[in-house]
Amino acid sequence: MNTAREFQTHYAETNGRDALANARATMQRALEELDRYIARYDEAESLKDKANVLNWTLNHLATYVPNNVRLDLIASAQAELVRADTMAE
Repeated sequence: MNTAREFQTHYAETNGRDALANARATMQRALEELDRYIARYDEAESLKDKANVLNWTLNHLATYVPNNVRLDLIASAQAELVRADTMAE
């Protein structure tokens, strides 16, 4: 049977991996969306349209990435790892 520390360690490691995987997936989706903005920028005919695409890009990067990377999950996983490590002492 697993001890409480082994259970806590496994849980913390799993949560850490999941948090990182979520952040990576979010960044990948953001890069894919950025590619779409680049294509739209290249297709834009007027300077105003190009400026609008840059505005949409700024909005996407400023809102989508910070809200979806879930830094809170990474921070929680970090705290769980530290807590599991101190259980051994």
